[in-house]
Amino acid sequence: MKIPPRPLLLPTIWASSALFSLLIVLALVLIDFNTKTPTRKYALYSSKPLVLGEMTAATQSGDSRAAKIDEVFETYKCPIAGLGKKFVEEADKYGIPYWVVPAIAFQESSCGKQTPEVGGVESHNAWGWAVYGDNVKMFDSWEQGIEVVSKYMYDRFFSQGVSDFCEIMKIYTPPSNGSWCQGIDFFRDEIHEYVTPKNPVN
Repeated sequence: MKIPPRPLLLPTIWASSALFSLLIVLALVLIDFNTKTPTRKYALYSSKPLVLGEMTAATQSGDSRAAKIDEVFETYKCPIAGLGKKFVEEADKYGIPYWVVPAIAFQESSCGKQTPEVGGVESHNAWGWAVYGDNVKMFDSWEQGIEVVSKYMYDRFFSQGVSDFCEIMKIYTPPSNGSWCQGIDFFRDEIHEYVTPKNPVN
């Protein structure tokens, strides 16, 4: 007696078709994933840099970032108090976080209290920028210092994707044992997390 063959053809065709469809879907997903523009990630702690050249309306009409800088500097009785707007304008101009240059001023000179002088002339250099040995970079004003240091931080570090301050420290102040970047972190938080008291004490 001849045994009729088992009807395997239909299930086999179905399984092959399903597998083929799955492979096509997977291929389309992978192609879509690989062609998407990668999202730029910032290692900086608090704020995504603005587009270069972008000036926000908030900066022009009273920016809370500028107010934070000013109030923290006033609390610490800093000689560079009142320049919050300038710090923010230069930060936005170069696309760096607004607290970077103020935090460096805190770390390098106690926010302008301990700046070098040359022949009794104030350097207006609160950032220790280009200060080594007997060489002291002189600025005509605090504003000029903010402009130069903001541009330098962008050109030398942020434009190259370097945003970790312990990495920046190796170039900016190589003798530091790590305390410099820890100090930047501390003063970043002092500025960034500052909250204006609702009922200030007179």
